[in-house]
Amino acid sequence: MFEFRKCLLCVGLLGVVDQIQGNSATVELRNTEGTYESVEVPVWVFPCEVREGDFFYVDQVDGVTEIRCGEPPA
Repeated sequence: MFEFRKCLLCVGLLGVVDQIQGNSATVELRNTEGTYESVEVPVWVFPCEVREGDFFYVDQVDGVTEIRCGEPPA
């Protein structure tokens, strides 16, 4: 089973919010093989207000792993 905590250690993941129900979001994360994993996460982990269909990505800046809203810069 895929664990979201472990994925935060991975930089460069791209995700999309699939559903939001209450305080939980079901998201699709693209893994390193290019396939998608469905994961349920609390909405408080996002640094912005998210809606269904919103993109986000995991990045590392100055040794800190962060979730960022939107698509990664080109």
